[in-house]
This record gives sequence, structure tokens and C-alpha cells, in this order.
Amino acid sequence: MTPVQTAQLAVAIACWGMTAIKIVQLVHQPGNRPLGFMCLTQTAVTLALTVQALAPQLDRTLGFLGLSRALGNCLTLIAVASGQALFILLAAQDESALRKVRRNLTLAAVSAAAIVALFPLTSAPYDFSDHYVRSTAYYTATPTPAEAPHSVLYLICLGWWMVHLAIAATRYARIIPRPLLAVSTRLIAVGVLIGLAYVAAKLAAMTAASVGTSTVLLDRAVLGLYVVAILVVLIGSTVPAWGPRVGVDSLLDSLLARRDCRRLRPLWQILYDVVPQIALQPRPVEPRLRRIRLTVEILDGYVLLSPWMSARSERKVRHHASGGRDPEATVAAKMLALAISRKRAGQPPVDDPAAIRGFVEPSQDRANAAAQVQWLARIARAMD
Repeated sequence: MTPVQTAQLAVAIACWGMTAIKIVQLVHQPGNRPLGFMCLTQTAVTLALTVQALAPQLDRTLGFLGLSRALGNCLTLIAVASGQALFILLAAQDESALRKVRRNLTLAAVSAAAIVALFPLTSAPYDFSDHYVRSTAYYTATPTPAEAPHSVLYLICLGWWMVHLAIAATRYARIIPRPLLAVSTRLIAVGVLIGLAYVAAKLAAMTAASVGTSTVLLDRAVLGLYVVAILVVLIGSTVPAWGPRVGVDSLLDSLLARRDCRRLRPLWQILYDVVPQIALQPRPVEPRLRRIRLTVEILDGYVLLSPWMSARSERKVRHHASGGRDPEATVAAKMLALAISRKRAGQPPVDDPAAIRGFVEPSQDRANAAAQVQWLARIARAMD
């Protein structure tokens, strides 16, 4: 085996290890549909990488030059289609979502069948005895469209599926409450974007090959992008399984808590300057505890200033804030600013106090502590 093949095989073995983690999880949760599609995605991707690493041996064993390339293409398409099905099912598992999954998988199967049908229509450009094949240079070079028309179809289909998969993964990452799962999904999205770069580089290499231009540099880029994209996707999909064991989730929570504290601190300072009694002692050092303390003290500040929040003022503020970028947070921020100015001016409490619940709680998922923190961070941003 060449050094490139050896490296590919080493990556494939590592990928099999990550895939095994998900397969073990599926054995313990056989009815988990999203997990089933995740296992299908990882298995197909890992098989595609393994086929690429063993391509010369596989072609010789089966007796068809280039068959490994077509097989790898089909496996990659199946992986991307099942990955999109995964995110569809993570968002919803109703009948509409299941119909969409069935439709997408059918399209993927048709695409793979078209690749299989195109492959035998083009005769092999070289014999197995040719030095170009025996040296494995054939397997690292990009074919021309005439030599492998099925590869053109594969790249078109793959690009289409990857765009939709990246969109689905990015959308899902925005609504995940657990930070580790959000990181996992974003890593998958990054891997898919690297995959799109692979598609672009592959198409550029095929175009260059068709006009007789050297593709050595492009071929190296194609191989590197392919391997990196697969590794990033597999690492992202397995992070939730091994991350807690090595402390990734704890580290991530601490980093996010520090970020939230930085975002909440300006709002807390505004309230403290007016109602300093919100500050409790001692001040916690641990970031997650400090985030909880800041959240509680900010909410206390709103309560202490609520007697100066007028229902009439709220109606006016809501009317003028309706066209803003974040109208709800703008209303909460302006009501707080009005209450502060009234208190500092020594005005008495209003005779028509507003209900402050709409100012201090997010409109959705009221029981979610993370949503509460994000809501207060939006108010802090609106106060700027």
C-alpha cells in the first residue's frame, strides 16, 4: 500500500471506532429513529472511506476498474441523504416529516441507481496491467468527464444534497437547548461545508483534466478535503457520546457561562447603580454559579423598579418599538430605562403599574433557565 492509502486506511479505522460507538447506542435504543439514521449515515460514510482506501485491491478482486469509485460515490450519497433525514426527524416525527424522509431517501436511491446504471456504459480507459493503474496513480488522479460520466452525476447530486443538509443542520443547531448538542450539530454543518468545497475542487479538477491541464495540486486538495470533511462530520456526530467522558461538556458549560456573565454584567451594573440592594454576598467565583446569581439579581432589580413601570408607558413603548429588530427586548429595555429615570428623579410610584412578567421572562419556554439567560442578554443588548 502507498503512504496515501495507509493514511486513508488509518483514518477509516478511526472512523469505524467512532461509528461503533453509535451502533452500540442503537443496540440499546432500537426504536430510536434519529439514532438509526445517524448510524446509517456514519456507517455509509465510513464504508465510503474504507472503499477509497482499498480501491486498487477491491477493483482487482471484483475485476472492474473504477468500480470502487462508483461504489464510494453511491455510499456517500446515501450518507448525505440519511443525514438530512436525521435532522428532519430530530425536528419532528409526525406523518409529514416521515413522508419527507421517505421522499428524500427515494430520491437518493434513484440517484445511486443512476450512477450504477451509468458506470458500465463507459469502458475502462486502462487495463489492470497498465503501469498507471499498477502504480495506483489512476486512483489519486481525477478522471475526465468522458472517462467517468457517473462521477459528474454524483457531484451534481452530492452538491444538491449537501446544501440542503447544511441548511437543516444549521437550523437545528439554533434551537438545541443543550450546548454540547449544538456544538455537535455545528461541527456536522462545518463538515458538510468542507464537503461542498470538495465538490467544487473535484469539478474544477475534472474540468482541468478534460482540457489536458495538470490536476496534481487539485487532486491533493480533493483528497484532503474529502478526508477532513468525513472526519469532522464523524467527530461532530459522536461528540455527545464521548464528550461527557472526557469533560468536554463541563468545559463547554464553563466557557458559555463566562460568556453569559460578560453579556449580563452591563445590565446588572445598570440596575445595581439604582437599586444596589440587589447585590448578594458573597460573590460566587465559579462561572455557572455567577451566571445564576447575576440572573437572580437582575430579576430582583426589575421587581424593585416595577412600581415605576406604567401600563400607559408600556402601550406607547410597544407602539414605537413594533418595527425594530428585536421589539420585545426593546420594550423591556425601554420600560427599565423609564423606571430608572423616574426613580432617580424622585417621582412617586405610578398609579397604573404594568405587569412585569412580560419584561422579565422570555415569551417561549418559560421554564428553561438557558432561555431566561438569553432573554436577559437580549435586553442588555437593547440597552446599548
